[in-house]
Amino acid sequence: MTNTTLTAILIDDEPMALDSMSRMLDKHCANVKVIGKTKSPEEAVQLIDALKPDLLFLDIAMPRMDGFALLNAITYKNSQVIFTTAYDEYALQAFKTSAADYLLKPIDVTELKKAVQKVDEQLQGDSTQNYITDLFERLQQSKKNITSIGLPTMEGLDFVKIDNIIYCKSDGNYTQIYLQDGQQLLVTRKIKFMEEKLEKDQFVRVHNSYLVNLNYVKKYMKGRGGTLILSNGDSVPVSVRKKNDFLDAF
Repeated sequence: MTNTTLTAILIDDEPMALDSMSRMLDKHCANVKVIGKTKSPEEAVQLIDALKPDLLFLDIAMPRMDGFALLNAITYKNSQVIFTTAYDEYALQAFKTSAADYLLKPIDVTELKKAVQKVDEQLQGDSTQNYITDLFERLQQSKKNITSIGLPTMEGLDFVKIDNIIYCKSDGNYTQIYLQDGQQLLVTRKIKFMEEKLEKDQFVRVHNSYLVNLNYVKKYMKGRGGTLILSNGDSVPVSVRKKNDFLDAF
């Protein structure tokens, strides 16, 4: 471990996780100086733009604004990023193919030290200008190569092929997934979660309650917003506000 001082901001919606990470860094990564920590993504955006840290420890799954949305919201794009996650299968696959750093919860000390060492070496080497912009491009490219997705359910994680998802229907804080083989899957996340996970070129939010795979749309019936007839025979309403988004997709 070099003696280069790295300034860091910690972002996690779990206060215990923040405290644990702060203690681990203090004990095992003496060259990391924590200059801010918060459980609020909105506050994190302000802290990052104001303090311009060398490094972010960023939780992926947070309410209101997940880690990817947070990175998209900040102006300062030169921080290195180490993501933390408990289970996000899409993220794990994307990181493995994009060279982004991530740590699985609970955090392993050895892996933490390796990730910090890698950041230290990168900061002493090539310029990190627009690092986050470049990271987004790599993640988006790797996302296109992913064919399956892990979905959180009451029992754990169900892995399904993305192309087999016909549509998603909002069910309060949950989402009902309708699959090509006739099965239905109840995901313990809001429909916004699914919208962020699935490729926008293939899936379109046609209504506040519906996210549709365009490959399964058989017919569009005119109306104030309109109605879609899908390949499994189900009909899905198109809201007036979302009508143009759907039509523009074609």
